[in-house]
Amino acid sequence: MEISPRSPVPKHQQLREILINLIDTELEPDTPIPSERDLGERYGLSRMTVRQAINQLVADGRLYRVRGRGTFVAQPKMDLQIRLASFTEDMTRRGMIPASRTLGFERIEATPVLARQLELNPGEPVVRLARLRYADSIPMAVERTHLPENRVPGLLSRGTPHSLYQVLADEYGLKLTWGEQVIEAGNPDPEDAALLEIPAGGVVLRMSRRSYAGDVLIEYAVSAYRADRYQLWVPLERPAQPITNPRAARPAGDVGATTRG
Repeated sequence: MEISPRSPVPKHQQLREILINLIDTELEPDTPIPSERDLGERYGLSRMTVRQAINQLVADGRLYRVRGRGTFVAQPKMDLQIRLASFTEDMTRRGMIPASRTLGFERIEATPVLARQLELNPGEPVVRLARLRYADSIPMAVERTHLPENRVPGLLSRGTPHSLYQVLADEYGLKLTWGEQVIEAGNPDPEDAALLEIPAGGVVLRMSRRSYAGDVLIEYAVSAYRADRYQLWVPLERPAQPITNPRAARPAGDVGATTRG
């Protein structure tokens, strides 16, 4: 592949495509790419143009920089599918070896925020399980799961569960059937950054999930996933009936008809 000066595609975008092809077909993760100087000489580009292409790939998580050493191919990201499954189930499905380190397994009193999420009264007992999750020995996520103690009596006395969802199903008859999850990007707090082995100024995917067994709320979990190792994958399906825009049916000039005070 070469840079075409007559192409309507900007040169830095052409170089980006060349580098993506190089990453996908020739270079292994954690191997260096050619230097900015070498790329500029090879393709007849300015240093600024080369840096612009590389910066985009660093922002996309395809490359990473090491100060004083150069720019390297990043580990491929794993799809983070929106599905109600345990971390262990998810990693096993990917052919990876899951592992966990328990950070805490204890009884706490529900704070006002936690009580609202679990539909409890403030001060009611909650079982909290905090774990650092690994895949193939790489730290992937910090998970903090909260369960109303009245739903899982005696759970603490059983010791840290190997598979929480399995224990809920087998010992308490609570098979989680559906849930709701919110995902947003953010910076990790210092504790999570250290556990995940990422810079304090790095980015994580913050997730908060409430899970149900039928119509019974069982779990409220908050997690921080490494954004450099995950990307969201969401299946899309065209609805059987067209989705209509309510505003499209309004007469012209009636834009504010549904504004609420």
